Amino acid sequence: MRPRDLAAFLLLLAAAALAPPPSAAVCVPRGKPVALPSPATKPKPKPAAPGGAVGGDIVKSLCAKADDPAQCVSSVSKQPAPAAGKKLDGPAVLRMAMGAVRAKAAEAKARALALAADPKTPKLAVGVLRDCAESYDDVPYSLDNADKAMASGDKDTTGTMLDTVRTDVDTCDQGFEDREELPKLMAKQDAELAKLASNCLAIVEAAGLR
Repeated sequence: MRPRDLAAFLLLLAAAALAPPPSAAVCVPRGKPVALPSPATKPKPKPAAPGGAVGGDIVKSLCAKADDPAQCVSSVSKQPAPAAGKKLDGPAVLRMAMGAVRAKAAEAKARALALAADPKTPKLAVGVLRDCAESYDDVPYSLDNADKAMASGDKDTTGTMLDTVRTDVDTCDQGFEDREELPKLMAKQDAELAKLASNCLAIVEAAGLR
């Protein structure tokens, strides 16, 4: 090999030694998407059922002295459970029972006002229905005061306010009883509210909150 050719050959060898190695290539079939691993998802925590694992059988225990224990447990269990990390104790169960009363009172008020505005409703019943709506409107106020009193440890006021709720329900029913010629248009709502209000009284007693 001539000196000139030898020098060129050595230069090519040196250039090849200094060149970076080729990067690894991934062969992906045309038209097929690449499946990427999906991030692990944490399972959503299931809400604790009242009277279940959290708090044991406390709901059943506190509803045991109610007029209808099964109905008491059912109505309480339909309410939102305490926030995560909060204990399901006597006050929490009572608040859930009061929530059931609050919701039913709102429904009863709407029903009374709708009947009062209905031209088919007997005229003598309109005034009674409006009185019922006012009584139902007093229920949330009494429940709020009961809640505040319970939070401050005022057992007497807690009991008194819950008694007032029961009285508000009876006031509507009494209005129709005083007028025997009128159909008892709110009988169903009053009966349901009476049970729910009685549940609160049973629970507040059983929990030692009055």
